[in-house]
Amino acid sequence: MNRIIDKVKQSIDRMPSLSPVLHKINAVANNINSSAQDLTNVIQLDPVLTAKVIRMVNSAYFGLPQEITSLKQAVVMLGINTIKNVALSSAFLGTVSLKGKTGLNEEDFWRHSLGVAVASKLIAKRLRVDAKYLEEYFIAGLIHDIGKVLMNNFFPDDMNTILNISSQKNESITAVERKVLGLTHEEIGIAIGKKWKFENNLLYAMGRHHQPVVKGSAAIFSMVIAVADTFVKILRVGFSGNYKIDPIPEEVWKVLELEEESVFVALSSINDEIQKAKVFLS
Repeated sequence: MNRIIDKVKQSIDRMPSLSPVLHKINAVANNINSSAQDLTNVIQLDPVLTAKVIRMVNSAYFGLPQEITSLKQAVVMLGINTIKNVALSSAFLGTVSLKGKTGLNEEDFWRHSLGVAVASKLIAKRLRVDAKYLEEYFIAGLIHDIGKVLMNNFFPDDMNTILNISSQKNESITAVERKVLGLTHEEIGIAIGKKWKFENNLLYAMGRHHQPVVKGSAAIFSMVIAVADTFVKILRVGFSGNYKIDPIPEEVWKVLELEEESVFVALSSINDEIQKAKVFLS
């Protein structure tokens, strides 16, 4: 088992690195003294990323009343935090892809990920999260299953075994992963997130969406992504290998002050929102 864990660690080292510009974007966005021009200057260091951000800002996803023609205009219109997360989403999706011949279908996997991204944002909106932070929930949902990408790409035989056992619906996928690989996609996700120097909010989303944390500054991300992930499975939006749907802990419902019915109401527009959000995958 230690040999497998060592191979996983080596595979994490072989995962592609995100653009170094992203770390600068994060630093600028997290500095309360930063201006729209400061963020514009940093993003423009990567021309491809700049073009992607402007294209996304002008998509139906944001539904702005006028065309945005410059990066600075986008930052002024949508705010530093939103543009930071648009840039991070673009860079992430430009770096990561499913490879290898396994039973995990790429289109279904990304539809599930996009569904959880949209659902997380809709639930956060229901919780009256400040509008400037909503995109943070979107990207947290988008990347929550990154650990499965590594499993799929570097351990295809093990991934197929995991999918076959999981299809019997007797055990949660994390229990099956631990039995087959010795590690779960959550644990691998945290390791990848640390390699990419992600903030705690995203690490909690990637590493605790099956066992949500209810206390701490980043706990809300763990809980919201857990709820979003569960309901996207119930609604059968895409598929990421989870045949068994685990119940959401009662404590999560209490802390979030949510009920199942209110989540279904919040997600009533999910299909329309996914359609708009497909621009992130193109």
